[in-house]
Amino acid sequence: MLKGYSMNATVAKIRAIHGTMFTAAQYHELLLKGSVPECADYLAQSPRYKDVFRDTDPNTIHRGYLEELLHKQMFDTYVRICSFQQLDQVNYYRFLIDRGEIDSILLMINNINSGLENSFLANLPGHMIKRAGINVLEMSMASSFEELLRVLKGTPYYKPLSKVRTDAFGKAEYTDCELALRKAYFERLISDVEKDFHGTEEKEIKDIIYYEIDTMNIINAYRMKKYFGYSSDRIKQSIITVRGKPVGKLAEYFELDDPDRMMSWISRSKYAKAQRDTDIIETVIASSRFRWLNHVLASTVSAPVALYAFVRLCAVEISNIVSIIEAVRYGADAASVEKDMLII
Repeated sequence: MLKGYSMNATVAKIRAIHGTMFTAAQYHELLLKGSVPECADYLAQSPRYKDVFRDTDPNTIHRGYLEELLHKQMFDTYVRICSFQQLDQVNYYRFLIDRGEIDSILLMINNINSGLENSFLANLPGHMIKRAGINVLEMSMASSFEELLRVLKGTPYYKPLSKVRTDAFGKAEYTDCELALRKAYFERLISDVEKDFHGTEEKEIKDIIYYEIDTMNIINAYRMKKYFGYSSDRIKQSIITVRGKPVGKLAEYFELDDPDRMMSWISRSKYAKAQRDTDIIETVIASSRFRWLNHVLASTVSAPVALYAFVRLCAVEISNIVSIIEAVRYGADAASVEKDMLII
């Protein structure tokens, strides 16, 4: 960590930006728009997004590019915060770049498995091409999983992916690749936390990360049980585990034999404190996490804790806006969207 260097200014800066994030009232106003261009114009007029939309004509923007602008705004804000007090000198603060690298690798794996040629770079966000620590240009030319592995040799992603089984055609199952990369990502992130921070600060960061892992596992286990009828043993093989982090009470949850019992367990747990009036598991859990992260950001004095919480809150905001734009695009019922989809 940067010894003897106060991070109070960074925490204050993060809180100031957090204060411009969309409220429930603004989401409601956005939902009442009649078209995607009207949504884009609303975003362009807002203090939160006016800068990233400055050189864009809201009347001609399409949904895909609009989403890309939202992610670019989050990424650019993250980079500015990390540069503000030279936090980018510390390995831990690469966490969002590392996520972007993993997403780009998974995009390439999907393209290989689907036989999509020459679409990788076109679908890769420009801000990631600039900041990625992997050779995305060389990666884009891989025509097989084996070739992709050769490109990734010497990176943190080679080892976990090299353990993924391939089929008779040399293809690797996308979900297996995702699980391997996510596990390795969180292992590396926890390792960086333990190297860079100590005491209360280390514990606070780990609490946020472990909470995120728990919620990912809870949602994935429910989906596997409800939509695919997977056994408890199969589900346990697919959860993300991180060294030193016991499964604890979640072990009971993974053993449950039907989705209704799983939902009942969730409703009584700390992962559903928001008490949303919906049976959409993602909304129930994400709403509780959203409120907890807001509390963390309001109370912490730690820059790494504040930044991680802020970035995850930004991801929620983007998800909400994208859901609204899709709803407006297809004329979905606004009340249903607010009840079942928005994380507030």
